[in-house]
Amino acid sequence: MKHRPPSLRRQLVMRLLLTMTPLFILLWFGVHYTAHYFINAAFDRSLIRRTYALADQVKVVGGQARVDLPVAAREILVFDKEDLLFHRVLDPKGRVIEGEPRMPALPRGRALTPGHLLVYDGMRDGEPVRVAAFSLSLAGTSAQGSVLIQVGETLSRRTAAAGRATLAIMMPLVLLTLAAAGIVTYGVRRGLQPLERLRDQLSARQAFDLSPVPPDGAPAELQPFLNEINSLLGRLAEAVDVQSRFVADAAHQLRTPIAGIRAQAEAALASGRPDDARYALERITHSTQTMGHLVQKLLVLARVDAAENTLQLAELDAVEIVREFAREWAPRALDQGAEISLDAVERARILGDAQLLRELLCNLADNAARYGATRIGLSVVLAGSRVTCCVADNGPGIPEHQRQVVFAPFHRLASGVDGAGLGLTIVQRIAQLHGAEVRLETGDDGVGLRACVAFPIPGGAPK
Repeated sequence: MKHRPPSLRRQLVMRLLLTMTPLFILLWFGVHYTAHYFINAAFDRSLIRRTYALADQVKVVGGQARVDLPVAAREILVFDKEDLLFHRVLDPKGRVIEGEPRMPALPRGRALTPGHLLVYDGMRDGEPVRVAAFSLSLAGTSAQGSVLIQVGETLSRRTAAAGRATLAIMMPLVLLTLAAAGIVTYGVRRGLQPLERLRDQLSARQAFDLSPVPPDGAPAELQPFLNEINSLLGRLAEAVDVQSRFVADAAHQLRTPIAGIRAQAEAALASGRPDDARYALERITHSTQTMGHLVQKLLVLARVDAAENTLQLAELDAVEIVREFAREWAPRALDQGAEISLDAVERARILGDAQLLRELLCNLADNAARYGATRIGLSVVLAGSRVTCCVADNGPGIPEHQRQVVFAPFHRLASGVDGAGLGLTIVQRIAQLHGAEVRLETGDDGVGLRACVAFPIPGGAPK
């Protein structure tokens, strides 16, 4: 099953909503605790008023504290629709003079001084309660000490009220959050419309339309993206143009020997003399050799171009590569009337592909031999952060004003020299794959040509 790529719209919406979720949770906790705080404060004030109201009913008669509660006041202290209310009054000796004997004790370590009030939480019959305690001083009466007045209630009503308050506040917030999610989804969809327009523009193009994508109307965030696309299209158009010219030139180069072979074959068939037929066959042989050399160079160039995306460079010893090439190529140089020599340092490490490097050296040496050089000198020099491999000869050389155009495919300096005109093109492509630079210079003593390829040293200059 084909894996569906993630949607940018969905990712943006989900990330924005996930960002809002912690804020919503924090808001819920904040509203919850705020509602409980203010509800508790209101109920505590009611509890305190009841405590003070009960304290007003404490009288001292005959040196004894008494509580005289009217019926209406007693109903207020003991009756509530939702909560259980209870109270207790202790005289200075700790005896219950009013209310229930069981009451949550004061918090440990907390003692009430006369005239002070304390509101605290406690447990009664396994149920949490809230209690207000007030120490009423009996100073100025016939009794001494202080009376402890406690009024408590269960938490059912205040918990329900806090829940209702929280719900009343949170419902609009939930609706607001849902509305915000819808607005975010709509905003993301509208914000991504430039991408959809760009997609429509690109999908409507013809297969070979490599013109730049117009950046008009695109958001600033898309401008770098469009610039890279246009840069890629420009490079691709240039590569297609170069490839088209190369194919046309190659077809032209192949057409010439093929036409010669056909003409010579027809001449041999039309002639009745053996000498003419032999001459025609010799010309056919020469033409096939020329065409075979051209096809070989075209295949090498195609392989070099294909290696751009698959090339794996390894650390090599450039001296060893050049030395092996010199040993392999020496017999061929002797056959062509040239001698080959090597002058190199002991060791020079570079990153490269051994097969491509040998192809580079072969093309440089082959060019020198084809143009009549009798001495071909190979050298490897280590200077700074570069390893420079040079092939020098004593041939006719290349005029300085032509040293750039000779890298173009099928360019030849002399029409009478056999060759495909691709040797230096291959050299330059291989050098580019290795991050190297090709230089063409005048040879020793102002004679011939020195072709040098400077490779970077792995990790920089040696210390």
